[in-house]
Amino acid sequence: MSQIPSTHRALVINADHSGWEVKEQPIPAYDDLLVKVHAIGLNPTDWKHCHYKQIPPGSSTGSDFAGVVVAARGGTQYKVGDRVAGFTRGGFLQRDNGAFAEYIAAQTPIVWAIPDGTTFEQAAAVGGIPADTAAQALYTRLDIPRPWDPARATAIKAGDPILIWSGASSVSHYAIQLAKLAGLKVYTTASPHHTHLEALGADVVLDYNGADVQESVGQKIRALSGGEIKVALDGFSHAESIELVAQALSAQGGTIVSIPDDFGTKHPNVEVVSNVVYDVLEEKHAVDRADIADWHKVLPGLLASKKVRAHSIDHQQGGLEAIPVGLLRLQEGTVSGQRIVYMISE
Repeated sequence: MSQIPSTHRALVINADHSGWEVKEQPIPAYDDLLVKVHAIGLNPTDWKHCHYKQIPPGSSTGSDFAGVVVAARGGTQYKVGDRVAGFTRGGFLQRDNGAFAEYIAAQTPIVWAIPDGTTFEQAAAVGGIPADTAAQALYTRLDIPRPWDPARATAIKAGDPILIWSGASSVSHYAIQLAKLAGLKVYTTASPHHTHLEALGADVVLDYNGADVQESVGQKIRALSGGEIKVALDGFSHAESIELVAQALSAQGGTIVSIPDDFGTKHPNVEVVSNVVYDVLEEKHAVDRADIADWHKVLPGLLASKKVRAHSIDHQQGGLEAIPVGLLRLQEGTVSGQRIVYMISE
């Protein structure tokens, strides 16, 4: 392993918050893992952190990464040379630490070992944010059967129905697969061209395009399910979609997990629970961190056995300097059913 440099290149917020620029800066401080970044995946939160001025100018950016451990301190389970993937919240926990960089400081519970046969680009597409959000929403919030503890009594059991709204979203891509692994009957919604959702495990896929369908899709799902759906994950998570999901739930009500905003609903007996994956980065969220740590122990095996499949990847070139182009595409809403991934280092 080559010597760790004292500085590296990172994509940071520019002075007037109008975008990003690449700057040379010191290697971020780390007390657990330091990872050389090989690939990164883009998320909507990445452009929002800049656009809504959530972090100050000069802050590092980026969430999802895949790379190689170059330094490990303390009693960590990883060693130098291990291939790992995970996420952070660029510029929040450490102003000078983010995924869109040549090196990143990472936390052991929030990374997972990349199995043989999975490329850096595939690992960056898994994340991180999409797969971990799905795991947190389904396991921690809705309490479905967990692959690492199949004997555990859970609120939701094999055979129960679940609605995963907006099946083509990055989070829903993994949520459909995890729900199917748990033995649930999976209902989802998507545009007609997303024909791959049944292959992921969706039992029923409804088209939510068109004004007439938009007005009645919730009722259609309720009718198709016999009014038995009591839990749902809204992969789109806007006020309008929350209302449509609520229409699909049983007459007795149920629980909707939204990502991440906390929406109310006019429907009685329907609880909307906000899910923020960044919570697992902080030790005060002990239950979330414990579930994610256990999830990360089984994720490599699920990928290796093809029981969980990574996203279709939109491969992009140009390294750090080109990332703002991909972020603009996300902001414009022109990306669907794919993860934009950039190689940072070969």
